[in-house]
Amino acid sequence: MAMATVNPNIRITAAVRFDTDAGTGGKILKQTLKQQSGIDTRRLSRLSLIAALGAGQLKEQSKIRSDCAVFLGTPFSSPSIFEKMADNVLNHYAAMPFDFIANLHNSPVFHAAQALGTHGATLVVAADNNVDTCFHPLLLAMQSLQNGGQAAVGWAYEHQAAHADTHEGSIWIVLEAGAEQGVPVVLNDEGTQTDRPSEKPQYYWQNIADWIEAVMAQEGRDVKKYTLA
Repeated sequence: MAMATVNPNIRITAAVRFDTDAGTGGKILKQTLKQQSGIDTRRLSRLSLIAALGAGQLKEQSKIRSDCAVFLGTPFSSPSIFEKMADNVLNHYAAMPFDFIANLHNSPVFHAAQALGTHGATLVVAADNNVDTCFHPLLLAMQSLQNGGQAAVGWAYEHQAAHADTHEGSIWIVLEAGAEQGVPVVLNDEGTQTDRPSEKPQYYWQNIADWIEAVMAQEGRDVKKYTLA
């Protein structure tokens, strides 16, 4: 299988994975994030909590600059908030403006940036786990990086009823342009699918998780994993 380094000037300097489950209460997620970052979590959606809890772990692995950009891929805004908002409007005829604000696509990446303590550019990229779109956040981040620049790239998932697997979480990497240390960004011609079998039940972003682990392992590095259940 042909492999190619996308841009030899850009390297991965940190990689983390945060795992939780749909059965883990929102109160636990909020308490944990508040303890870790001091963020006011009262109105954060579950998707924002998942994204911020993962992003915050990067600070233990790499020095995050104040102008670090943040890119986040996610298949949907928070399903639980959206369902609640739709039920209130359609069934109870009650407008819930704060639910609407919490459901905006940019909210999760804003809170991830807040957890990182950065005020750089932020962007949510609509992406699913299909290999045709799942690497879009990574590619957009790489295209935006200038020499000396830094970007955190993440993929977050909140459980959706359409998928049987209840695993939730977010995966994050730090990209740096011009870094002397780090792992090259290597993709293959078939969407970076790895040959080893995936975990069962399969994690929504399993393609991304497998790719990051394989790329890091080639340089003798690993992905730091954190679980909250």
